[in-house]
Parts: sequence; structure tokens; C-alpha cells
Amino acid sequence: MTPTVVPVSEIDRGIVEAHRDLGAARSAFAQSPSGAAITACQAAEARLNELLDVRFDRMTASPGPPAASAA
Repeated sequence: MTPTVVPVSEIDRGIVEAHRDLGAARSAFAQSPSGAAITACQAAEARLNELLDVRFDRMTASPGPPAASAA
């Protein structure tokens, strides 16, 4: 099977959503610190980091534009 290639725009959308989720989890923790809130923060942060790693890997693996000649 050929692996599915996810468009960068979808990765970016996921990053935005994960960042929003992390902000909400941190806000909930700030209002009412608890073990569950810490777990939610850690899960949201892990998801955001995962998506950022995917985005970084995609951008470093993509062939860049042709180098300009040094004239």
C-alpha cells in the first residue's frame, strides 16, 4: 500500500487546533489545578509537538527550489 500523503495545509490546520487545545488545557489548569488538568495539558502538548515534528520533517524532506546561479 502507498502511504497517504497529507497536505501541508492539513498539517497546519491540525497545528492550529492543537495549539488552541493546549491553550484551553492550560487555562483550565490555571483555574483549577488537578491531576486530570495536568494530564490534559501533557496530552495536548504531546499532540502539538507531534504535529510540529511532522511539519518540520515534511519541510526538510521536500526538495527546495533550484539554487540560483551565482553570477
